[in-house]
Amino acid sequence: MKIAYVTHTRFPTEKAHGHQIARVAEAMVTLGHDVTMVSPDILNVIDHHHVKYYHLKKEFTAEKLETFDAFQSKIIPGRFAFLFTMKSYRGSLKKYFFDNRFDLLYARSPQVLPALLSTKIPVVLELHTLPKRGRRAFVAYCKQCKHIVCLTTPMRDELVSWGVSQKKIIVEGDAVDLERFAKLPTTKKAKHHFGLPEDRLIIGYVGSLVTMDKVEKGVDILIKAMPSLKQHYPKVFLFVVGGPDHWIQRYRKLALENQLTDHDFLFHGPVRPKLVPDAMAACDICIYPSPVPKHQYFKRDTSPLKLFEYLASGTPVVCADIPPVRDVMTKDVVRFVHAGSVSSLAGGIRDVIDHPKKAKERASAGLAMVKNHSWKKRMKRILEPPR
Repeated sequence: MKIAYVTHTRFPTEKAHGHQIARVAEAMVTLGHDVTMVSPDILNVIDHHHVKYYHLKKEFTAEKLETFDAFQSKIIPGRFAFLFTMKSYRGSLKKYFFDNRFDLLYARSPQVLPALLSTKIPVVLELHTLPKRGRRAFVAYCKQCKHIVCLTTPMRDELVSWGVSQKKIIVEGDAVDLERFAKLPTTKKAKHHFGLPEDRLIIGYVGSLVTMDKVEKGVDILIKAMPSLKQHYPKVFLFVVGGPDHWIQRYRKLALENQLTDHDFLFHGPVRPKLVPDAMAACDICIYPSPVPKHQYFKRDTSPLKLFEYLASGTPVVCADIPPVRDVMTKDVVRFVHAGSVSSLAGGIRDVIDHPKKAKERASAGLAMVKNHSWKKRMKRILEPPR
């Protein structure tokens, strides 16, 4: 098929969604489709070609459409900039698809749906959250789409409760690029690369520290669990990879306030996607923490992408038990703990340390399970669903 993947943000981007977009497009190409990435031509400090920037093995065309970038305007208030930019972009989309024909339009933003649906070309919408406003119009747009992809079962269930037919919905979480984890360094070499002590037990977290710029993802809970772990195992060491920088400083202060010293932790900051597998390989245990799931991100929207990567690294995983991860994770592949509980997280980590054989069995089962969650297999299930 000739497929246009339509994003409403700049591309490429340093934000996490850019990596997911690139992998989806690459997987479509791997399946034999002719793919064009369509994005607005707005200010972008990244001047690398997308193939080089995301270390892709497959090429696809990238088209940037002329768009009024209201974010750069001196007369349009910031809170209206997005609305003006999207209005301009939707106009460019209509013109582009009038002049260029495709078999399928793939999107991950409701913002572009009015323009895409007006073309009468089949549309697949991949949802990473549900809109807070304009529910009636959104549901009407969803009913016109060929398929809706929801990352989690809780997201699907809520969308169905809004009036969208379950038959139209496919539940598919994110996936993992297994080739990136095919040739991992030894734990010793990985520790050396990141300047970690070789004689310490590395408790690791690899990923962004917050979502939506301000919602904490549970690293504070991990930090607070470390003092009790040190009482039982003096050689535990906390290794956190991710940003942004001002949150690193906040968490570093929290670590010191919890009686940890500079010799007990390393907040590394973000690393290039190419080095993410190496960072996980440096860990003896990988942690997927979570606050008590009150926010929709933890109750409904969070993707298992990081968990898949943890499992692909072959590292034992301690994971907060929240509804979205139950779609793909079981107690046979991760050690579940109560979300938001410092004592439960510490207990789960102690269990992994005290029972290495069982932890290794779970890690091996996770490696086998994650092979079904490559980007290629994910996109095949989405583009070729059973009838």
